[in-house]
Amino acid sequence: MISRDECWRLVRFGFVGGGATLVDLGTSFALFHGWPGINEHLVTTLAFLIAFWFSFFGHRYITFQKQGAAGKFLLVALFSLAVRNLILSGLLFAGLSGLLPVVIATLTVTVLTYVLSRIWVFA
Repeated sequence: MISRDECWRLVRFGFVGGGATLVDLGTSFALFHGWPGINEHLVTTLAFLIAFWFSFFGHRYITFQKQGAAGKFLLVALFSLAVRNLILSGLLFAGLSGLLPVVIATLTVTVLTYVLSRIWVFA
């Protein structure tokens, strides 16, 4: 059974992660519309870089309320980015293109990011 504290931590993670995801996807949307023909992998990488800091400080001050380690969080984020790009590559190979595969790949790595952040970065 999940403790009450863990339940609230998950809720806070959802809000911060949701905010970071909105920053990420908003950046992706802006890049797709502002730079026609841009490569999906470049979009997801640039969006990641912008959302990274929003996510780190949100999780530090809101989700986990612990100092955390930016270096460890960067490793988790880079690992998540790599997994996200693998998923994206698979979706592109399957015939999807544009914003949809970026959205699917981004949302898929959310659980991975929470688990690694919880047990390693903000332990």
